[in-house]
Amino acid sequence: MGPTSQVRPIDATYVLEADRGHHLDTLLFWVFDSGTGTPPTAAEITEHFRRRAGFWAPMNRRFVGVPGHLDHAYWVADDRPVEDRVVHDRRTGLDWQALIRVLEQLAATPLDVRATAWRIDVFHDVRNVPGTTTPGTVVVLRGNHSLITGPILNPLSEALFGDRTEPVHFPGLDPVVPRVNRALAAARGITRAPRATVHYLRTMGAALRDARTAAQGSAPPASLTRTVLNSEPGDRRTLLVLRLGRAGSLPTGFTVTALALTAMSVALERYLTDVAGQCPPDLTAFVTIAFADEVQAVGINSIDWADVALRPDIDSIRERAAAVLASLVERREAASVRRLTDTNAIPSFLLPVELAAHRRRVDARLGPRMHTMLTSIRIGGDGPWALAGRPMLFGTLCPPLTSEATVTHGLIGLGDDLTLTVLTSPEIIRVPQRYAAHLETAFEEVATALRPGA
Repeated sequence: MGPTSQVRPIDATYVLEADRGHHLDTLLFWVFDSGTGTPPTAAEITEHFRRRAGFWAPMNRRFVGVPGHLDHAYWVADDRPVEDRVVHDRRTGLDWQALIRVLEQLAATPLDVRATAWRIDVFHDVRNVPGTTTPGTVVVLRGNHSLITGPILNPLSEALFGDRTEPVHFPGLDPVVPRVNRALAAARGITRAPRATVHYLRTMGAALRDARTAAQGSAPPASLTRTVLNSEPGDRRTLLVLRLGRAGSLPTGFTVTALALTAMSVALERYLTDVAGQCPPDLTAFVTIAFADEVQAVGINSIDWADVALRPDIDSIRERAAAVLASLVERREAASVRRLTDTNAIPSFLLPVELAAHRRRVDARLGPRMHTMLTSIRIGGDGPWALAGRPMLFGTLCPPLTSEATVTHGLIGLGDDLTLTVLTSPEIIRVPQRYAAHLETAFEEVATALRPGA
């Protein structure tokens, strides 16, 4: 499938799913340190984004659906000026914890992707920012998951805060159109429907045959043990931001993602034991897998999920870490881009039907598919990033909550400096600071245990 201004079905699913339940907006924010200098003014920041406007212009779009889902939706240009997209919050001088409360409210508030796919809020003179003794500037971006995903964080950061003069490539981002005649689009969709349906039926037939072959001699995957994490998260949000620093030396082949998963395993085991008296031995995390090579053909959300066993049944941290790494490697190797390409073959009128059927299958399961999830991304390889001349201190990513993913973790490495963000709700993690303390302790314990000679 070549470039098109139509929204790829794999991306449109996030809009249609949000229409039926929890919003699926991603929250990102970047923190800038003015050091001994003067923090940037609102005018300076607006001018900064105006100068960079050509670099982030490909992101200026909104979602326009076709009546009756008779054809796939379109990405239509959103040409509002910088001043309408960058909002300067009037609450100057918030301290860090007060800002976190504001960000929780933003994380709970959906955007209307049909009006705009993203917006920026700027907070000035934030006090007590972790890692600096002077007030910082915080730039918050909320964006619909159909456009804003983990893999786009690096090029988006480069577009907004980089110093290069060449164009920035946004993987999977197709062109926009100035406008759409929705009635004409519906008519075109009707004429294409028969051929699209035949193609989809052939695609699904091949997928079912391959699935039956792969499943021969193996039992279907069992549902997991239900825990206090597997409840409806509600509408409120709880945000934790942990500045972890550097991981230090790790064994050959051991990744920072595996380190984070092991720390999550230890922390969740201790937290669940604290609040529920026990932790299930089948504790499992979903981990995002990005298909970098296929992204342009698939769409913006060229990601799959690997279900990684966190192995709380293993007491030794080193042995648990090795088991978590083995599970991560195995599940990554099993991940396939085929699910995404099959989704992209769905005719527009069948997409909401398939999503509803998928939700019914999930709801009918006896137990959950996961207990938590992690997105892990390294950014900052394109050079120094700054806001109006003030250097970036750290960046974060908060994947959205769903009815299944009720505790989401975003691990961002700005170079080698790690920040872990946890998004959950008061309905799920009732004692958030206890979980944060367990995470910080577990990260240090796991990193120490894995260092050579430990």
